[in-house]
Amino acid sequence: MTSNDFSEWVKQYDESDIDLTNITTTKIHWDVCYSSDMKRAVKTAETMYKGELITTDLLREITIRSMFRSNVKLHLNVWLILGRFAWLINHPSQEEKYSTMERAQIFLNTVEESGKNDENVLIVTHGAFMTVLRQELLHRGYIGDKFTKPSNGRIYTFEKSL
Repeated sequence: MTSNDFSEWVKQYDESDIDLTNITTTKIHWDVCYSSDMKRAVKTAETMYKGELITTDLLREITIRSMFRSNVKLHLNVWLILGRFAWLINHPSQEEKYSTMERAQIFLNTVEESGKNDENVLIVTHGAFMTVLRQELLHRGYIGDKFTKPSNGRIYTFEKSL
């Protein structure tokens, strides 16, 4: 695919439906659920939480962009690797890098200031954003599961250390 094809693929992926067969079921009682406002996250949250969802764009997936514009066709995985590499080297094509870290901070500030962080809080978000959110949780003194690439539908737990 060309860079334009890749951009279209990202758009379609963001709007795609999900397969619920890999969703982790749990007997944990969730007091509150925050979810990304993207369709696939809301659908996941609705299967795991039976109360009223709090949806927010702060939990949206990080938009990956092609590192450069080209009509040369590359495999999808090449575009994805280039996008991740661009993120690591702070390439200007990945314009969301700093705003993504800020979104994680703003979201956690909102949860902590609401007092809900003393409850069982379910957060439904997306893989790449989860890695940024995990970094911010650890920075704030939470302890929890380790992952480099989160699995779809798996629950990762974090608790505030004393």
